[in-house]
Amino acid sequence: MKSYLDLVPISAKVHKRQNRMSVFCIVLAVFLVTTIFGMADMFIRSQIMQARIEDGNWHVMIRNINEEQAALISARAEVTASSWYGVLNYRGDQGYTVLGKNVIVMGSDKDWIMKMQTQDIRDGTFPQNDHEAMVTENAKIMLGLQIGDSISVNGPDGTSYEFTISGFTKNAAKTMKEDSYAVCLTTQAFRSLYPGVSNGQPAQYNSIFFVQFSTHSNIRSTIAEMKSQLGLSDEQVSENTKLLGLLGQSGNSFMMQIYSSAAVLFLLVLLAGIMMIASSLNSNVAQRT
Repeated sequence: MKSYLDLVPISAKVHKRQNRMSVFCIVLAVFLVTTIFGMADMFIRSQIMQARIEDGNWHVMIRNINEEQAALISARAEVTASSWYGVLNYRGDQGYTVLGKNVIVMGSDKDWIMKMQTQDIRDGTFPQNDHEAMVTENAKIMLGLQIGDSISVNGPDGTSYEFTISGFTKNAAKTMKEDSYAVCLTTQAFRSLYPGVSNGQPAQYNSIFFVQFSTHSNIRSTIAEMKSQLGLSDEQVSENTKLLGLLGQSGNSFMMQIYSSAAVLFLLVLLAGIMMIASSLNSNVAQRT
């Protein structure tokens, strides 16, 4: 034996079982860390998908702004989708009906249905012009409607508004509960039948502006910059707190507490894995020495 290093293979043969245990500890630690964070990532992804289905894939909604402000927001590089959204006869007290049954009238832009409301369209397409409309599936079943058929929305003053059906959307919980229908129109068609409008501003049409940002941008700083440039108050801008929280970009204090807790747990698990591997290696090296 020329060097004490020649003892290493001899020690390895004698302590073969212990060496296997060291390797097992290392594999177990790596597997533990990988599994925990893999499951956490899968959980977050599933929660994001669920939040988009339940609440919509939008990030902020803005009240009481004009068309010029909305155009400036839509033109921002961070914005991937934007849309006006308004509702008429939501409580069923404004007298809009279809064949004697109460109907909720909604008005929006294409982005609302195609990008911000996942899985809403059951058949057909969003209205391509102001003379087309989408109706809920219960209206399709109860009235025997097909794409291309005509439907009449009757106003409280007896005026009848004719639309061609371009598609069907999923039933909402409210329409099913109240046994009513819902009609989705373009923003211009919606505003053309909205009553009692004096100055033509979006707020007069009960319209709110919804915005979807790129998930690769810093949404928090973008919202703050947007507020500063357009002079928007905190009351005008409301966040989709659940979705932004899951994306890690919420400014809500409760969500920040959750982020802090998650960071602490991350460090504890990571530290436990490192210590397990280091302890196993140190024990093995010390014994060989």
